[in-house]
Amino acid sequence: MGPFARAIDLGERKIPSSAFDFRTTLVEPLSDARTPLADFFSILVDVVQWAMSIPPFIPCPATGDAFIGRHGLVKNLRGRIARGESLAVIGGPKLGKTSLVRTALEGLSDRTVVEVDCGTDPSPRFDVLPGSIMVLDNLDDVAGQAMAPLLARLSAAGTAGLVVTGGRRLRTLLGHAGTEACPNVRLFPLSVLLDGETRQLIGRDTSPHLAAWTGNHPYLTKLLLHYQDHRGDDAVAAGRCQWEPFVQRLAAEIGEGPERRLLCYLIERGEPVNPTKAQSDTGVQDIKAVADTLTYMGVISRWIRNEEATLFAGCRLLNNYITAV
Repeated sequence: MGPFARAIDLGERKIPSSAFDFRTTLVEPLSDARTPLADFFSILVDVVQWAMSIPPFIPCPATGDAFIGRHGLVKNLRGRIARGESLAVIGGPKLGKTSLVRTALEGLSDRTVVEVDCGTDPSPRFDVLPGSIMVLDNLDDVAGQAMAPLLARLSAAGTAGLVVTGGRRLRTLLGHAGTEACPNVRLFPLSVLLDGETRQLIGRDTSPHLAAWTGNHPYLTKLLLHYQDHRGDDAVAAGRCQWEPFVQRLAAEIGEGPERRLLCYLIERGEPVNPTKAQSDTGVQDIKAVADTLTYMGVISRWIRNEEATLFAGCRLLNNYITAV
């Protein structure tokens, strides 16, 4: 947990937020004799209780009225699933893959659906029901080299439709046109929400402030909304115990290759950049493939602005972490 973004009133003195950094194991006692040590530790306990009194944010898939945006994609997926196609929804962690697939399946209530979450069971064992729609969620979590054989088995099982979700591992396996194990799979890469979708998700007048921190990432936006409801303007500080491990995970998945080089460049620019200029400035050869990866991971946005394609690193939580390490 990092520093608290507030000052603690100690009678005639105030201790700045940097004094309460719980990543350290030593807290120096106050030297001011006017402030008894007992009072200091009493206030310290209050600070800890202040942080621990907030229930953690527990994400869950959004369906029905809770599902925001991506309605064209939902309709497209539903139609293809109904026709028995094999689909792969590609996206970074907590970008809305499960919510999207479940929302698409809501319109197919007459079909039998078998859903397996590989995130909770990385070595799934199941029987395929002939004529059913098979859904494998979080396929990136499948242990070892079992992903390709698992896809081959499902492709040959006579299902009425196959839907898999995953991130970078699945995208790498499927390549640009599927694999020998699943040659006809159609890829649907996700991205962060549009500005209007984020405003709809927030439902209040603080969207510019929140969007600047989250870059329209649905999970991070919901997380800060949760802590904002409890701590108001202290949402970023109060929610650090949850968002910091998440951005650390994102940073680890980005790696140290051309994706990080492009991301660091976009962070430094601090504004939307044309991909051609980004390629010229960074020397990244396949700028489209690299930008594709960062986009479906939920790290950057790629939109048409003023009739020009642009790339933008808009997640301040992640950007600050990347520049600090």
